[in-house]
Amino acid sequence: MQHNTPATSPYPVRRGAPAGQENQDLVSTTLARYSRTTFPNLPDWTRRRQVRGYLRKELEKGFEFRLRQLSLELDTALHQVREESNHALVTAKAHLRRERMEFFASSYNEMQEKFNVLADRFLASLDSRLERLERYRSRAIREREEQRLNNAVNTFLSTLDQLIDDYRAIISEQVDHE
Repeated sequence: MQHNTPATSPYPVRRGAPAGQENQDLVSTTLARYSRTTFPNLPDWTRRRQVRGYLRKELEKGFEFRLRQLSLELDTALHQVREESNHALVTAKAHLRRERMEFFASSYNEMQEKFNVLADRFLASLDSRLERLERYRSRAIREREEQRLNNAVNTFLSTLDQLIDDYRAIISEQVDHE
């Protein structure tokens, strides 16, 4: 993970060190700086408290700075993971959609071929029945049989239409797995 500290940071950056070790080194450096006396020990307790207060504030600011830096690095890493995950999901979904469409297209063609075979058989059967219809001598039987054949044609064609509509509804159905 890359450390991007601003040029105004008074803290040295050690690349490659674990974050906890870096914090410990920074605290030790800061405390060591104040343990060396560049001026004689302050006998005045108010000044000594004031110096200790400044020391505490500097440590707090250092911790806040490093906390913000770690938070930014964490956010960046999480964003990268999200982007990679989204890319993987989009790629997988596109592949699944393509497979789904290929499956439905081939099964739709197969279904259409079966319906065509059924329609051809039905129409051949209907032709033979219509030929037989001409042979009936009784007009009432001929009319009744013709009406029955017309109803059979209407029922067969509406059933085929309904089956195709049902299949299209299955294809366009949205299924959510949550």
